[in-house]
Amino acid sequence: MARGLTFTAVGLTVLIALVLVHLTCCATTAMANLNCTASSCGNIHNISFPFRLKTDPQNCGNPWYELSCENNRTVLNGFGGKYYVEEISYNNYTIRIVDSGIQKNNYFSTPNYSLYRYNFSSQYDGYGYTTYQRKGTVPERYPELSRSLVWMSCEKPVNSSLYLDTSTCNYNDNSSSISDSKRYRYVTVGITNASQVEDSCQVEKMFLTSWPINNDDPNISCTDVHNKLVYGFELSWLYGIGICESSCGNNYSCYLDDANNVQCIHYRDLFAGFIEQSRHWWNGHYTGIEVFSLVEAIHELTGALIPY
Repeated sequence: MARGLTFTAVGLTVLIALVLVHLTCCATTAMANLNCTASSCGNIHNISFPFRLKTDPQNCGNPWYELSCENNRTVLNGFGGKYYVEEISYNNYTIRIVDSGIQKNNYFSTPNYSLYRYNFSSQYDGYGYTTYQRKGTVPERYPELSRSLVWMSCEKPVNSSLYLDTSTCNYNDNSSSISDSKRYRYVTVGITNASQVEDSCQVEKMFLTSWPINNDDPNISCTDVHNKLVYGFELSWLYGIGICESSCGNNYSCYLDDANNVQCIHYRDLFAGFIEQSRHWWNGHYTGIEVFSLVEAIHELTGALIPY
C-alpha cells in the first residue's frame, strides 16, 4: 500500500472495503428463502423476499424488510413512524407506502410524520430503501421516485400560484411547530432547497408523494394535495441486502435497464468507472501523489486496473 494517503482518501478506501465485505458475507440471504411460501395481508398479496410478515418463519424474508398485519392492513414501521403499504411491485423493485394519519375519505386528515429523502439510507447502505431507482450505472442520473410536499408558515401573505393557502382546505392540523395564529400557512409541491422558499416563510413539515402531476400546470388545489397524500410515495429496495446477489452472484452490483430487467456489473468494473469519472474532481482537490495512492489502494481491494 502506498504511503501518503490523506484522511479523506483513506476514508473512501475503507468505505469501499466495507461495501465489498458486507455484500459478500451476506450473499446467502436470498438462497435461504427458496423454500418459503408467499404471505398476504389485506389487499397486499404475494409478500415474499425480501419482505416478510412478523408471523412468517424466521428463515423467510429479510428482518430489515419485516412488515406486520394490523386490522387486515399491511404495515411498515420505520423512518420514525407507521406507514400503510399500498402496493409492492416486484417488477419495479418498489414499495408504495402512505402515512398512517391519512384517511382516504377524510379531507381534514394530515400526515402524522414529517419526512424527507434524507430520512432514508444512502446508496452505500446494504440495508434499507432509496428514494431513487437505480437505472444505469451513473448515480447522478438515477430517477427520483417521489416529490416533496412542503408545509410552510409565513409572516406575510404570499401571492403565488405555487403556494396553496391551507386555510381554504380546512385542515385541522394541531401539530404545527409554530403556534402564532397570525401567521399564514401554505403548502407547495416540489420545493427541494431553501432558495425556493419565500423570505418571510419557514418550513414546518415535509412529506413525500409519488402521485403523478402535470408539470405544465403548477397550480394545485386542496383535492390535489389530498390525492397526493392518499397515494403515498414509492421507495426502491433494489440495492438492499441480498437482492443483487440473488440475481448476479457474489461480488456483483446490479441496476435496472430501460425494460426494468436486472443487469449485473462486477464491483471492480463499477469502481473503475466511478474512479475514472471522479478522477478530474480528485485532481482538483488532492495532490497527484494522493490520487495515485488512492488508485493503488482500490486496485489492491478490487483488482480494478484504473488508468491515471
